Amino acid sequence: MKPVLFFFLITLFSSVLYAQSARDVSGVVLDSTGTSVIAATVKLTSSGDTLFTRTDIDGKYAFKNVRSSQFLISVSSLGYKSFNQRFLFPEGTTPLKLKVITLKTQSNLLNEVLVSGALPITVKEDTIEYRASDFPVRENSVVEDVLKKLPGIEVDKDGNVTTQGKSVTRVRVNGKDFFDGDLKTATRNLPAEIIENIQLVDDYGDQANASGIRTGDPDKILNITISPSKNKGVIANGVAGGGNDSRYIASGMGRIMNNDEQVSFMFNLNNTNANLFDFAGGGNQRGGRFRGAGGGRGGNSGGITNTQAGGFDYRKDLSKKITVFGSYRVSASNNNAITDRISETITGGREILTIQNSRSERDNVNQGLNLNLEYKIDSLNFLKIAPSLNLSSSKSDNLSARQITELVRQNQNTISSSDASSPAFGADILYNKRFLKPGRNFSLNYSFNKSYNQNDQNVADAFEFYDTGGIFVADSASNRLIYTDNERFNNELNVTYSEPLGVYSRLDFSYALSRSEYDNSRITNLEGAGGYLRSDSLSNVFDYSFTTNRFGLSYRYDRDKLYNFSIGLAAQPTSLKGYSETNNVRAGKDGFNFFPSVRFSYNFAKTVSLRINYSGASSEPSFEQIQPVVDLSNPQSPVIGNPNLKSSLNQSLNIEYNNTSAETGSYFSAGLRGNLVSDRIINNTIRVRQPVIKGSDTTYNLIQERRFLNEDGYYTSNGYYRWSKPFKDRKYRLQLGGSVNYTNDISYVDNEKNIGKNWTFSQMARIQINPNENIDITPGVNYRYGFVNYSLPNSIDAKNSTVSLDLNAKIYFLKTWIIGFDGSKNINSGFGRVNTNPLVINSYLEKQLFNRKGGLRLQGYDLLNQAAGVTFSQGDNGYSSSNTNLLTRYFLLTFSYRFNKFAGRTQNNDSRGGGERREGGFRPGGGGPPGGRGF
Repeated sequence: MKPVLFFFLITLFSSVLYAQSARDVSGVVLDSTGTSVIAATVKLTSSGDTLFTRTDIDGKYAFKNVRSSQFLISVSSLGYKSFNQRFLFPEGTTPLKLKVITLKTQSNLLNEVLVSGALPITVKEDTIEYRASDFPVRENSVVEDVLKKLPGIEVDKDGNVTTQGKSVTRVRVNGKDFFDGDLKTATRNLPAEIIENIQLVDDYGDQANASGIRTGDPDKILNITISPSKNKGVIANGVAGGGNDSRYIASGMGRIMNNDEQVSFMFNLNNTNANLFDFAGGGNQRGGRFRGAGGGRGGNSGGITNTQAGGFDYRKDLSKKITVFGSYRVSASNNNAITDRISETITGGREILTIQNSRSERDNVNQGLNLNLEYKIDSLNFLKIAPSLNLSSSKSDNLSARQITELVRQNQNTISSSDASSPAFGADILYNKRFLKPGRNFSLNYSFNKSYNQNDQNVADAFEFYDTGGIFVADSASNRLIYTDNERFNNELNVTYSEPLGVYSRLDFSYALSRSEYDNSRITNLEGAGGYLRSDSLSNVFDYSFTTNRFGLSYRYDRDKLYNFSIGLAAQPTSLKGYSETNNVRAGKDGFNFFPSVRFSYNFAKTVSLRINYSGASSEPSFEQIQPVVDLSNPQSPVIGNPNLKSSLNQSLNIEYNNTSAETGSYFSAGLRGNLVSDRIINNTIRVRQPVIKGSDTTYNLIQERRFLNEDGYYTSNGYYRWSKPFKDRKYRLQLGGSVNYTNDISYVDNEKNIGKNWTFSQMARIQINPNENIDITPGVNYRYGFVNYSLPNSIDAKNSTVSLDLNAKIYFLKTWIIGFDGSKNINSGFGRVNTNPLVINSYLEKQLFNRKGGLRLQGYDLLNQAAGVTFSQGDNGYSSSNTNLLTRYFLLTFSYRFNKFAGRTQNNDSRGGGERREGGFRPGGGGPPGGRGF
């Protein structure tokens, strides 16, 4: 009954607050000289009104009994450009006196209409740009709230951002990394009112941006441009609170901006499983909208985590030519986790069932320092130097009990501890030179990274063996001290040169050298009668290197704002060499790959584009895959490398189509992706049965070795679409999306090839309901169905599905009160032994204080105490599922405060709830309707 009552209350609040009262609307129309415009036609349209009038001799106009508080004003008069503007006011605000409307002289531009309320989305070659002012959010909202309104962009419960089926990996502010590009740090803390544009960029790297030569598959980057009028001022917000079970949070963020100089800082102390740089004011509260975990999804990560984190970010233009920026961050965390795992495979007609229970405690300390120096030497030469330093250390204690059953049963109890450190430093240097001849360009990019990994482990295993009747036969024990000391040095050099052949075409020459050197030492000491002694068979001192040289030549044709394409060829010889000092064994393999590259982009219009990209690259084996000795970190699952492995060749094809209608505000995106891997490095699982004899009793110890080999036949394909359309003057927005994925997976079991044909289908629907300033409701549903078939007989083929239902609501009432609700329900089917369908409900009640700059909030998480950290994976002829403890039901009382001041003005919050708000924010110096905090 409680969930039903909650949904009923939300519906009741919505009905009451949606009831609208009539109001009077008036204003004045002037020209650019301040003279009144007489007899101008003024039209007011909304979901409930279509009204006309004309201005009087003083340019004044008025409408009576306007039912809606959100409407569009259109003004037209002979000899002037037409004017269109949407206005948003809180319900109950009356009368409404609009700001002066100024008409501009037409100046022979017939048919031109200024539509500031239209959807301004511009699609460029590698960029989709949204004008933030046309996606209104409440006062004190943050960037994430704006992202949730942008068509084609999806923000999940954990704050992760995806677009066109790909994850957004980094964020920049005014083109510069913000806190090392950490996405959630920016999206959950920067206020929405400072944004001018939001750009989604296909980023090929700094060198590609400078030279125009793009290779490989790009990353999705979010770039936030700050309005020049808001680039000088102060941003500050903080939250502190506590709850039952000793839960607490204290966090804050500040940013001082002085045009060409900005400095930011932030800190976070909590034991509510909030992410390191998540200053949302609670375990899963996100940017003004409450978020919670459901069924193992969302920000409620596995285990219970206590976190302390902080950092600062700085940028300054030292002169017109030199800019410096960088950041420092530090975090410390303690995590305690309890995990139950079940895995089931069938090999040679026999089922192997593994049940494991484990407990772990882990302490981590991480520090990072990143600097950037940009030097615009002159109009033709540019230099960028970016050094970095990272220090990390961890200590962990683990306890696990594993039961493995085939024809017989065996138990393995493991106690282990480790003490590790991983310092690393490096730098990236970019030089670009443009020549006086247009189109001629030279660039050089060199980067290096030196890293160390030192890890001391103490591992103790106890084994018990049983016969087919379940009778105990024998036991054994193994105690090991493992000392790992690995070094890695990576160098990369990229050189490009472009020579123009005409106005639009040019030849691009490229050369890339990549060399990775590894110096690995792994020493294992076994406990025996005389104490711990080195075991040469389990130890390995192994050095190896992987070198590639890539030569490329391509032809590029670029018609700016219309279309461009490039077609070329690349040759890439590879060399893999290694030497085991322990065994006096050398390993090496040379290869040569040759493949074409194709890029095509066509802009049908400013908001319609088609892009096609084909590329290829080689990838190296890992140390684990190539080491020529046995890794017995887990005696029941040893890893045996293959020093004769070849590098893999990855070929990818991406096709993307984007179409946005400025008239209707609808958005459509569709794409196809394919990936083919030659000489893919795959697993070969080998079962070894070692006899165990005690007296007259005999059983065996089942060992599953993991080996590696190269194999062709692996490929993936993906098709997706996204569609979005607003209705009723953008008070409602419907979003649909779906995808089809197929993977032709290759693995080996006991040296037998096994092909897994894996299909996944998904479909989602979501609607944003925002009928007025006081209601924000977003229900959604997602359906996913998958199945996999294996070629080996007696395999575990699987069919599974998940229906996810969620509802997020935020309702304002009595001017300064807010109620928030977040509910999610998962319905799972076909997940083996997993049978959990949690209903997770979170809610909060907030009282706004100090003219809505502050707030006192009581929030409850997982009210029904059903959250479950369940994961499920299918692969290698079986499945694996796990359940990890989560931070479940608790309550938190927090106080938060936000302060913004830009260009000498302090954020104004009109306590009467009146004042005009246009799309994108409040007018400078004007009042604002009751708004949510951005915490």
